[in-house]
Amino acid sequence: MKDYSQFTIEQVPMSNKLCSSSDAGRTARLWGIEKLIYRDVKRGIRRNRKYALQPRRAFSAGVHMSQNVDGRTFHSQSRRITYFHYHDTVAERREPCRNFVNATQIVVDGMPFVVDETLRRLAGQIRRFELQAIGPRLGRTRQ
Repeated sequence: MKDYSQFTIEQVPMSNKLCSSSDAGRTARLWGIEKLIYRDVKRGIRRNRKYALQPRRAFSAGVHMSQNVDGRTFHSQSRRITYFHYHDTVAERREPCRNFVNATQIVVDGMPFVVDETLRRLAGQIRRFELQAIGPRLGRTRQ
């Protein structure tokens, strides 16, 4: 990436309500990335992308992608550089799982979803890192 002045980060929109039926009854002990595993796969929508920019190579910059840079811009369509988006899950202080589903693909209110366990598989490593970095003081925090 050192040859690029800026690159885009693609959004992976996740459901904020759908959870696996195999998790029913134990969701209180799971993190959001472990239980909210259904990815929105609707096509034809331009998702909210983020941009990273090397400041020394920019002649000007704003809140949107800069058109005024010295060097190349990398736009990945292959989901190489992504961020997972769980809309409205932080603002609501209640259990997000409202619908428990036993399917790898489902359509809810015209929106297609598929199971994506990418972050769920990493949850153990993330938990260990957080415990080492922050310590146990957040373990008893009420969600």
